[in-house]
Amino acid sequence: MEAVDLSRRLADFSQVAGEVLRDVQDPTEQQIRHWIVNPFLSSLGWDPHDKRQVFLDFTTGNRKDPVDYALLSAEGRPRLFLEVRERTASVRDVGAVADRAKDAKVPLVVLTNGREFSLWFVSAEEAATPLFVLSLNDLADNSESLLGLTADYRLSDTGIHQLRRSAIRLAVLQMLEDNAEKTFDALVGWVQAQVAPGALDETTAQAIRDATMLWLTEEHLTLPPFSPSDGKRPSELRMTTPRDWEPFPHGPSGTFQYRYDSSKTLDLRQGAKEVREQMRVQGLRTPTATSFGGFYHALRARAGLTGK
Repeated sequence: MEAVDLSRRLADFSQVAGEVLRDVQDPTEQQIRHWIVNPFLSSLGWDPHDKRQVFLDFTTGNRKDPVDYALLSAEGRPRLFLEVRERTASVRDVGAVADRAKDAKVPLVVLTNGREFSLWFVSAEEAATPLFVLSLNDLADNSESLLGLTADYRLSDTGIHQLRRSAIRLAVLQMLEDNAEKTFDALVGWVQAQVAPGALDETTAQAIRDATMLWLTEEHLTLPPFSPSDGKRPSELRMTTPRDWEPFPHGPSGTFQYRYDSSKTLDLRQGAKEVREQMRVQGLRTPTATSFGGFYHALRARAGLTGK
């Protein structure tokens, strides 16, 4: 599955799930399972009704209370635990499910209350590490970073490394953009805060290198020989997501206007490079350099331009 296809599938899922949450004000955990989690897994390519892929109410060791979902590798081993929490519960504290994952040597945990999804990396040596916390509406914009969760990878080591690298890369990119004047010190501080001593493994190191190169590629455009006439740095541009854009009234399919300022428009019939320049000229950017692809394809999908 390509990132473009995943973005489309997640956008469709988010729209339907959002309608469910609007219609059912106080869904039970069972309803969240059936109406949100199962379709979410399907959008990632998993079949929630196939026990060779998804095992419901999975028990570990001598514990009597089962884990809601266990996603299985191609060899039939659990590689991800998914816990459904009540609608008002937080997904930002992994809790006891991390210990159960550690005992079962399961490297990933997903928590959801139907509105938010958090993904955690679990290792035998360290405390569980949060990789992503995404709202229902943010899933499609981050499709490129979620590819490692798709059934194509079956949660192989390759897929897990990709998830970790994507999470670290996005975090470092955001940090670099927020701390443009103190890049080196901020990077060192972030690594010290997030990575235990001696645990700077190749996955983490490569993700930091990737993020730094992406950020530098963006930043070099602000140097005098390359800078646009307005001279704005990426950190000075206002962040935007597909939710901020609506079809241009009476305009051709593929044209959009900014919800908060109708003078700002985008023509998604053009290529990605041209659309990115349209945004920059109007003082806008996506949250990170790597999320532009999801932004571009989400709007094109909404306009029915995918595959053209």
